[in-house]
Amino acid sequence: MKKIILAPYIDQTRRWVNGCESISAVMALGAVGVQVDPDTFIARDLPHAPFWEQDGQLWGPDPHYVYPGDPHDHTGYGCYAPCICQAMTSALEAAGAADHFAVVDETGRSAAELCGYIDQGLPVVFWATLDFQPVPGVDRWRLPNGRMFDWKLNEHCLLLVGYDQDRYWFNDPWHNHGLCAQPKELVEECHRAQDLYAVALRRK
Repeated sequence: MKKIILAPYIDQTRRWVNGCESISAVMALGAVGVQVDPDTFIARDLPHAPFWEQDGQLWGPDPHYVYPGDPHDHTGYGCYAPCICQAMTSALEAAGAADHFAVVDETGRSAAELCGYIDQGLPVVFWATLDFQPVPGVDRWRLPNGRMFDWKLNEHCLLLVGYDQDRYWFNDPWHNHGLCAQPKELVEECHRAQDLYAVALRRK
């Protein structure tokens, strides 16, 4: 059986070259009728802060909670589920939709498990790897608390919108990939490689 949710599609490379998380979140909100401009989402809802250098060491925010750099350009990196949960909650509140939907951090769940949302007509913000390629290494910086942080390269965020017997289907915002499918085993492997981050909307 094939199930695909018709969700709006946005190409991140038009303006938000490192904004895959924000664009996927905006697509997810749009799928349930909450319209928000990506620039508004980034400026108003997304916690973000720049990197800085101190004593020859690169410092930056914790991507779990704050987006490091600027999603509009190559200074940006990316962020993880707690940061996007906060941003999507802010967007729902601004749109007057917080009484209708709640944001759920579904980190730790496989794509197969997340398809329960697809069955309810709800897409899922989903972390995997760019073009479903392996993680080639890490970049490092020091967090405000002094701890070193390892950023896994090739991080990418997409919108999980469907499945069939052999594949999962995504709105992939990278380079106008559009609606595309990937083999289930490969998707699960790349999802695990990026620590199984996922964010969903739940109807109240």
